[in-house]
Amino acid sequence: MLHSAPDVDPARLLRQRRKSIDAVYEAIEALGPDADLGEVGGLVADALSHPTLGFLASLRGGQDRLVTQSVEEYSRFSPSEASNAATGGGLVRILLLQNVDLLWWDDEPDFATSDEIAMATDLVDLVAERRRGNVAFSFGVASDGLIRRARDFAVQRMFPNREPRGPGLAFTAVRPAVLGVLNEIAGITKEKAPKGTPPIRVTSITRTIEHQVRLRSLGFSALSPSAHCRGWAADIEVEWFERFRADAILKDVLLGYLDQGVLNVIDEGRAWHVCLNPAYVEHYAALGAG
Repeated sequence: MLHSAPDVDPARLLRQRRKSIDAVYEAIEALGPDADLGEVGGLVADALSHPTLGFLASLRGGQDRLVTQSVEEYSRFSPSEASNAATGGGLVRILLLQNVDLLWWDDEPDFATSDEIAMATDLVDLVAERRRGNVAFSFGVASDGLIRRARDFAVQRMFPNREPRGPGLAFTAVRPAVLGVLNEIAGITKEKAPKGTPPIRVTSITRTIEHQVRLRSLGFSALSPSAHCRGWAADIEVEWFERFRADAILKDVLLGYLDQGVLNVIDEGRAWHVCLNPAYVEHYAALGAG
């Protein structure tokens, strides 16, 4: 069950911010392919000077960081199967939307390396929680081992309905509150989806800066800074649910959380990115405790 946060209307704020960012995206797209970088930067800077998006200037690096990064991402964009965006303007849109996450979690430190995740005392292990019956969604675990990778490839090729393609989670550590909200999403989707639809598939949760850099080198739209590297974001496979005629249901469930102000939700194509509003951490941490 979704609850309203006290004293503020986070849903209204999220809708306003999303609408303003979509307007920036549309303006950049209207410039056509290979737009002048100065014009791209000017559009972003102008948007950030208005109250509806001016809040982003309070983040680390301020307006200069966002304008510079937007121009850099636009100029470096190259279409690929790994990218979450189809155009340079689309990548700028994702960048700005992910910075809405950081308005909530800007003061949270990043996990720089896997050692930092291993030493964190406020994370739980998904594999252990699954053994306890405390995980309602599916996930894979990435492996560098040849045998495991061969097994994953064979399963995805021979039984495409069983699990989507992809390497699985690089890290199985998760914050209890994130586990709680993902379990709730899985439960609501299961109730609404056609009979026989498998559980939702979570493809990424906690990451390190080190891993983010590696993903970027492989062509993924792994932007930094990211709420993933602070443990407050997750990616949910959506495209795979088309084969079960349940993708529209899953999208509606996720957008319902956006409309309630519980999650920032970013439609990134194959997988959708979600980030938890800190106003709901206490509620969902209790659910994730099992």
